[in-house]
Amino acid sequence: MSSSDKASEHCLYQEWMSLQEQELSELLQKSLHTSNNNPETITTTANDSDINELLNKIIKHFEDYADRRSCLVRRLNDPSAFFSPSWCTTFENSLLWVAGCRPSSYFSLVYALCGSDIESKLSEFFQDGSSSKFPYLSASQLCSIDNLQRRIILEEEKLSTKVATLQHDMVDMPLALVARKSGPDHQFNSDAKDAISKIKQAMVAAIEEADQLRVNTVKELFTILAPIQALEYIISAKKLRFCMQTWGLKRDRDHGRK
Repeated sequence: MSSSDKASEHCLYQEWMSLQEQELSELLQKSLHTSNNNPETITTTANDSDINELLNKIIKHFEDYADRRSCLVRRLNDPSAFFSPSWCTTFENSLLWVAGCRPSSYFSLVYALCGSDIESKLSEFFQDGSSSKFPYLSASQLCSIDNLQRRIILEEEKLSTKVATLQHDMVDMPLALVARKSGPDHQFNSDAKDAISKIKQAMVAAIEEADQLRVNTVKELFTILAPIQALEYIISAKKLRFCMQTWGLKRDRDHGRK
């Protein structure tokens, strides 16, 4: 990959992270000025319209970033660079799933914000119909979130299997061809290059599918949460993202990697 290609990838990522900072500032300001800012209250307020407008703008930014990244991956034809990006820390890369975060991880944050592990307590909750351990979510919301999570996990598993098959195909065919037919300089022959090219195209499609799943998960989650809940959720998500970056940078410095 040329230095200009690397610069394009890094520039896109830096622009995205800068936008995250701007969005977080705007979200915090909206939270501060929301007249009904009690997380335990999900009654519709006069601020819902303004909050939804802000949330829709953030989702649009997410969609635009996914589209721009897709165009860049296809133009560079180098999906492997996005599976373990050099512009992220080693800690961040260790948590990646198909060039990004796992959509199912979004639900863990929802549960954490409720102050308890809802996943392990769902049966108890539905037995008596209420619980002080779930101050933010109604029974209907819990059911909807649980159903969505189950569906997203199934989609994740399908895509994980697809990517694993692609990785297996990479070893089974192109690299085997290299081992059998390459010359003394160990250059890829035309058959190996053709096979790798097809697999790279499939990997690009996998990134696009994963990005679409990530976007759709957020959109569907926002339809379940009340506006004030979604506001507090996305604030926490962005704070967590910056914390992970900070932790990763510190770990890399401590180990002499940065």
